[in-house]
Amino acid sequence: MPATVLLATDNPGRCDALRESLDTLGLSVTVAETGAEILQLHDRLSPRLILLATDIPDIHAFDVCRRLRRDSDVPVIVIGDNPSDFDSILALELGADDFIARDCMYEEVNERIRAALRRGAGMRLGEEAGDSLDFGEIVIDRRAHRMIVRGEVQELTPTELDLIWALAENAGEVISSDDLLASVWGYPEGIRTRTLDVHVSRLRRKLGERGRNARHIITVRGIGYRFEPHPTE
Repeated sequence: MPATVLLATDNPGRCDALRESLDTLGLSVTVAETGAEILQLHDRLSPRLILLATDIPDIHAFDVCRRLRRDSDVPVIVIGDNPSDFDSILALELGADDFIARDCMYEEVNERIRAALRRGAGMRLGEEAGDSLDFGEIVIDRRAHRMIVRGEVQELTPTELDLIWALAENAGEVISSDDLLASVWGYPEGIRTRTLDVHVSRLRRKLGERGRNARHIITVRGIGYRFEPHPTE
C-alpha cells in the first residue's frame, strides 16, 4: 500500500503541482485546505509525512506544527517563502523537520521528501550498526526514538534521531555541514539554510547544554560539527 502524505494548501495551482510531483514518487496524497482539517486527518489517517504550506487559513501553519508536535513525531515539511528569513527559523523551532521555499525546483523537493520518508519509516543512518549507541552518560536508542542523558529520557523526532546518530556514530570526528545536510535532509551541495543550525540547537537543549558553552556538539567554524561524548572539563 502506498505511503499516505497529507498536503495542506489553500492554493489550487500549488496543490496540483505538488500533487503531480508526489504522484511520481508513488505516494497516496490526501489534500486538506485548512489547519483544522489537517489535524483531524492526521488523527484519522496516521500519515507518513505532512507537507504544510503557510497559506492555509483558520489556524496558522506554525501553530498546526506546534500542535502536531505535542504527541506526534510524523515528519513535517513547511512550504513557504525564502528559507533564509525569520519564518523558516520559527517553523524549525516549533518542530518542523524542514522548510522548503515555494520556488524550489521539484527535483529538489522530491529528494527532500524521500529523505523525510526514510526518516519516518525508521530507515536510519548506520542501520547495520545496531539499535543503540551507549556512551555511559549518554545513550542513543534508535528503536525507541529517544536519548537518555544522565538518566533523563529525551524523546527525539525522526530528524533529531538521524542527526544525533550521524554525529555520534562518528564521535570525535568533524562532519561537514554539507555532508549532514545531504545525508539527513537530502539537500544538494552548497545550499544555504539554517535548518541544520536550528536542529543542532534543539539537540543541545536535550543534551542539557545552555548558552554558548556547548560540550557535546561542538561547532567547528567554517566546516561543521563534532560530537564529544566525554568532553574534558
